[in-house]
Amino acid sequence: MSITDYTKAQKMAEKQCRQDIQDDRYPYLPVLEDLLRGADDGRVPLGQIEIPISLIKGTASTERTNAFASNFMPLLETDTEFCAKWSVLCDSVREEGVREPITVLEYLQRFYVVEGNKRVSVSKFNGAVAIEANVTRVIPKPSDSDGYIVYTEFMEFYAVSRIYEIMMKEPGEFRRLMLAIPADEEQGKLTVWSEDLRRDVKFLYSVFERIYFDKNGQRLPIKPGQAFLHFLEIYSFEALRGDTSAELRRKIDRVWGEFRVLADANPISRILDPTEGSKKVAALNRFIPRQNSVLKAAFLYPRDPQGSVWAYNHELGRLHVEETFGSAVSTKAYLAPAAKADLTIETLIADGYKLFFTTSPVYHAVSMREAVAHPDIILMNCSMNTTYKQLRTYYLRIYEAKFIAGMIAGSMTETERIGYIADYPVLGTPASINAFALGVKMVNPRAVVFLDWTTLPDHDPVKYLESKRVDLFSDRDINTQMNNDDRVGLYGTFGGEVFRLAAPIWNWGKLYEEMVHSVLIGAYKNDGNDNETHALNYYWGMSSGAIDVKYSDKLPVGTQRLVHLMKAQLSGGWFRPFKGMLYDQNGNVVCKKGQILSPEEIINISWLADNVFGRLPDVSELKEEFRPFAEQHRLPKAPEKNVEEP
Repeated sequence: MSITDYTKAQKMAEKQCRQDIQDDRYPYLPVLEDLLRGADDGRVPLGQIEIPISLIKGTASTERTNAFASNFMPLLETDTEFCAKWSVLCDSVREEGVREPITVLEYLQRFYVVEGNKRVSVSKFNGAVAIEANVTRVIPKPSDSDGYIVYTEFMEFYAVSRIYEIMMKEPGEFRRLMLAIPADEEQGKLTVWSEDLRRDVKFLYSVFERIYFDKNGQRLPIKPGQAFLHFLEIYSFEALRGDTSAELRRKIDRVWGEFRVLADANPISRILDPTEGSKKVAALNRFIPRQNSVLKAAFLYPRDPQGSVWAYNHELGRLHVEETFGSAVSTKAYLAPAAKADLTIETLIADGYKLFFTTSPVYHAVSMREAVAHPDIILMNCSMNTTYKQLRTYYLRIYEAKFIAGMIAGSMTETERIGYIADYPVLGTPASINAFALGVKMVNPRAVVFLDWTTLPDHDPVKYLESKRVDLFSDRDINTQMNNDDRVGLYGTFGGEVFRLAAPIWNWGKLYEEMVHSVLIGAYKNDGNDNETHALNYYWGMSSGAIDVKYSDKLPVGTQRLVHLMKAQLSGGWFRPFKGMLYDQNGNVVCKKGQILSPEEIINISWLADNVFGRLPDVSELKEEFRPFAEQHRLPKAPEKNVEEP
């Protein structure tokens, strides 16, 4: 019998107990009965599966709990029957392995032993990483906590992957993981992963986790699973699948700094105005080094600018760059679907392009991959939710213009019922909706805003809003020239005719001019040097000239004066739409008296103002073609609406 092994295991148990007591932790096995206290919502048998021993955290009941330290090593003396049985089992397991599966309950992605404590103890002592078990899942009672949301998403992930090892911390991460690992689909529903895919993912994660801990990743306040998701989103699963351990280590080394950024409580620095180095546009000609070669800049569009207002706005920005810099800069536009953007960028790099603007959030992943692969180029992506230091992003504070449009709507409505048509329920969209509603409320406290969406299936938002008897509509934005489509911006209808009142303007040319100038004078790196451990997002508004509001000259003179006044207030930073007492639809205070919401809080708004009637739909409710993008930029969990329409 392995009495020597038992003695060694017992010393390990005693050491663990001393450490736990010193750190004010419970020194014995946690008991699921004590954790639950009747708070479960049912049980589901999962059958016999192989489970990670590292996730076995305790016992199901109090019996024998004090026989083991918290690391499952034995505590009882060597002259006990327990010691004799443990030792015999240790010999048997070494010779034949564990012959019978243990029985466990799984709760919140951890396992608690019903039968087989000694088999777990011996297996851990022998360094085993997995064990066969008959598993029953204990379903927790529903709650609004992040822990419950993460676990419900894990159950969705497990139903597809049959993998327990990967753990997450924040809502949305398991869903992003499923998006990052392409699998077969059948009739629109994800099928269970094939054994080959499951094996490859488990191998990739096990290698990643080992390297992560080798590099002391346990010192970072993020789980290995979160870092693994980040890793997949940078390189893509298909690009990593089949890599050797050495190749994976080299790639992890290359992006290790990104995990440090991810671990920061505030990983993103928002640059709200042009930096000092990029403001000297008036003396531009003095700074451009004429003897240097022409700077070649590429602009990538996911859709043809002739058929997309979004892409056309960016194309106007590119043309502005050409006009501003003349022969010092050569620009070219490329239509490139996100799936083929890697090849486009690689080809352009070979052709001497050094500066890239990928003009849509759909390029976020490919932009990061190319930025990592080519650190000598400058690549910027138009999005807001980056946590990558090696990729800078940019966006505009369009909610400032929406606030002014809301003020115009509130002053011009006769029915006091205004419609707002939105597209994607993603980061930043609720900020624009609420800013518009707050603008309405500032000038007309009685007016209400009805919200609807263009991305819902079999649905016409205009007809829906007309049924609500609205007289004004806030619809999609337009370019800097009022185009021929009347149903854009803020408009109304009278006698079957559409009349336009105003529209927010995205002036990307101003931002592109500043960024290109910064590159030309060598000041581009300064922002990065000033924010060494943060991802950078240029988030400009009216103060930079990148956002504006065009309005009809038929507006009342007083309303026009109000617009001019508010533009000046917003541009000077003297007025903030999200300041002071603000309430959501449920009457909850979302901004206190004297408080100003930070840019981060504004971007991540997932509530609707108390004068908005409508809701933020879940990604699953959208048309199929819109779901991947919306999933990638999913909002935090929103409070339930409990107000009735007027």
